[in-house]
Amino acid sequence: MNRTEILRLEREKVLTNIVEDNGNRVKWLTALMDIDDEMEEMAEKKQKTN
Repeated sequence: MNRTEILRLEREKVLTNIVEDNGNRVKWLTALMDIDDEMEEMAEKKQKTN
């Protein structure tokens, strides 16, 4: 399993937690932003190498 697949799975878990765990919504939104940022950085690096 590569890093992109791991991030996608983690993103799905975070989205579920946002809906189910309203008391910690800020925590989950922050985690979601971090995952999205890392995925975006990976995509940019891939574009630069191609």
